[in-house]
Amino acid sequence: MITALLSLINGGVSAYKQHGLNKANALKRKDDLEQARHDAKVTRLQSGDEKAADLDMVSIKERGLKDEFIMLVVFVPLMLSFIPDYASYVEAGFNALKNVPEYYWYVVGAVVVDTFGFRSMVRYLLEFFAFKFKGK
Repeated sequence: MITALLSLINGGVSAYKQHGLNKANALKRKDDLEQARHDAKVTRLQSGDEKAADLDMVSIKERGLKDEFIMLVVFVPLMLSFIPDYASYVEAGFNALKNVPEYYWYVVGAVVVDTFGFRSMVRYLLEFFAFKFKGK
């Protein structure tokens, strides 16, 4: 009778140990899967960042008059706003820009990103806000 009771207790302890081992193994597999997902995501991001950085380097190497033109368009109104005779013209110009359609500003933004080689920065910002909106 005692042998049967000891055998039953040993079987229970063994089953409990096995249950704990199974639970630990399941947790390990889950951790390994999460790590693999993370590694794949990092590899994908690095690959995309490298491609965007390569495109940025090409843009920087091929800078020309278009860059100078964009710099003038951006900074001349800023400088003219400090000259009293021209400040009213700058203000009128900005008031006129309020009527420009929204899609046109996206085109202007894309031109600036392409010209100055900001692809990798834009990619980072898009992914950052995408993850933020997803709640990750």
